Amino acid sequence: MNTGVNYKLFYEILLNLREAFHSYGRIDDSNTKLDEIIKLVMLSYYYAINGKRFSLGLIRHTAVSQFGDEDQIAPALRMLFEEAAKAPIYKNFDGTSIFGANATLNIQSSENVFAERLVSEIEKIDFLNLIKDNQISNFDIINECFGHFVRENFRNNKEDAQYMTPAEIAIPVLGMIFSDFQKEHYFEQADYDSFTIVDPTCGVGTLLIEASRQYVHYIGKLNLPEAKKSALLTRFWQTGMIGQDKVDRMVRLSKMNTLLMGGNGGNIFIGNSISEHTGIDELKERVDLIFTNPPFGAEYKYGELHLEDFELLDQLNCQTGNICSELLMLLKCLSMLKVNGKLAIVLPDSVFSAKGLNAQVRNLILSHYRVNAVIGMPAVTFAQAGTRTKTSILYLTKCVPQIDDKIIMATCNDVGYTVKERVGVTVKITSGKNEMYDIARVYTENSREEQIISHTPSITWVKKNDLINEIINPSFYSADMLQTLSELKTRNIEGYELRTLSKIVKCVTLNRKNKRTSDSVKHISVLHINPDCTIDFQQVLSYAPISKGRTCSKGDILFSKINPRIPRMTVIPEFDKDVVCSNEFEIFQPSADIGAYAICFLLKTSYVAKQIEHLTSGTSSSHSRIKREQLMDVKIPYPVSEAAKRKLKEIDTLIKKSFEEKYIADTVLREQLNKLEQIR
Repeated sequence: MNTGVNYKLFYEILLNLREAFHSYGRIDDSNTKLDEIIKLVMLSYYYAINGKRFSLGLIRHTAVSQFGDEDQIAPALRMLFEEAAKAPIYKNFDGTSIFGANATLNIQSSENVFAERLVSEIEKIDFLNLIKDNQISNFDIINECFGHFVRENFRNNKEDAQYMTPAEIAIPVLGMIFSDFQKEHYFEQADYDSFTIVDPTCGVGTLLIEASRQYVHYIGKLNLPEAKKSALLTRFWQTGMIGQDKVDRMVRLSKMNTLLMGGNGGNIFIGNSISEHTGIDELKERVDLIFTNPPFGAEYKYGELHLEDFELLDQLNCQTGNICSELLMLLKCLSMLKVNGKLAIVLPDSVFSAKGLNAQVRNLILSHYRVNAVIGMPAVTFAQAGTRTKTSILYLTKCVPQIDDKIIMATCNDVGYTVKERVGVTVKITSGKNEMYDIARVYTENSREEQIISHTPSITWVKKNDLINEIINPSFYSADMLQTLSELKTRNIEGYELRTLSKIVKCVTLNRKNKRTSDSVKHISVLHINPDCTIDFQQVLSYAPISKGRTCSKGDILFSKINPRIPRMTVIPEFDKDVVCSNEFEIFQPSADIGAYAICFLLKTSYVAKQIEHLTSGTSSSHSRIKREQLMDVKIPYPVSEAAKRKLKEIDTLIKKSFEEKYIADTVLREQLNKLEQIR
């Protein structure tokens, strides 16, 4: 490695170290093995920064001087590590060691052969030469290789895989961010010497490292003297790259990643970025770029938070309740940004479309910041971490928004890989094409003249005043959705005009009482609706759920809110028993000049179904729902001429007659089958 770093060789060293622990049967847990490998690599790095080459000869020399026997490699190795672990670069912000309370190697004093094997692998890494020659590109190779090794190590561990943000996402998004920096002449206005990148939930440092690589690459292209570039990078490595995580193993890994890239591991802190006052709280309004993927779902009490650490928090109406961690992390990041600084953050779909606090936060963000883009991610994105929660990336700039700002709405359906489970192990498999690069390219190159920029992947833009109830879910503004609405508006349909569903039906769902199933009351579930919109009454008669259902009346229109991509709607016909329906249905009654059966089938038409499908939201693709407000806002052709009204009335009559005939036919067929069953 004296003249460079061979990626393959370094990776083999890491694999050999892991195999050594396995073959000697010392440690079973994969994460504990990884911890030991980190310690050994960091021991070698420690000696390099102090001007010494780590080698077996160094260990033997220590063994002789301390134990009188050059073969006492195990105790000598342990002693050297315990000494190195006390170094300032391996200290947390609070003075504790990144290697834990008992900073020692998991090697017994008698395991000299095992220790020698470990040292023989570690000594192949010539950190001393890399540091002397300041070969940043070689450190970059080591860092990339180590990141690959860590990802492979976590592949079978869902709990730890959550800390791994795929590079397939990170690199294209960073391309968008630095393109904007360049277009806005950010570096001409800002001070190079203070440029700071932060990830307050850094995990193993993936996003922090990738963002720093982009900055280094950008500096390399500047028309500046080489001495100036070198000075800028030296300053950045020391003070401009800052991360924090609440899990000590992640902090160790992130510190090592940072050190191997030439950065300052002392700038990776341990701490809860939400509930604790930590090192990153000194960065208020001092950060140029934040790229983070925070944990979701945890809740914190408003009264226990440091309000000054969260921008806009005091403007939320939640003083007596709890706030979810993803919203708090979003507000925390905003407080750290400089004016014109940029934030890219991965968030669950609820933040982009749900009511309550999520809606309050969206309204504040849209009023105070420029939202550059929202990118919807496929469910597979974090499947390797054991979750298929639907997420999107929010990318914004800390500046006052303008009324004509165009928010890019993109939907990525393919990230270039799939995740499958084999014998209980999640495996990431390269597959398809990563649409994130197409989205990044279009974002940076397109002039945004046409609102529909691309269909595959879907990329459009929308202005703040055109948002639907301040919802910023990209599917609401997909290319198909906008094209469908455009075609409906431009169609020359004589005798019709577009009206929202709310002008055609009355929603009576909340007015209906709940009843339990009994001999005289039968329950209609979503699964009882046939593809032709009739009801499978044979299944209804045998269905007896524990939960109550909402009462239904003859002529009611039922529409299933869950998974609208599989359309399920019907009209309640004459039936000899009382019926109730699942709470997954909305219940409508006609309020205009269109009959219930015609409305039911209008909701089934492709141009209405497309609108409904793109107005859904939810935690996963299999649990998506359309909310009542969005459903009532879909556009439907409404008859205004007498001829059009007669036509819709005729269609309504024919559909109703067909339904009745089908129910009669089903009854006759069941009766004949029963007669045949009685022949014995």
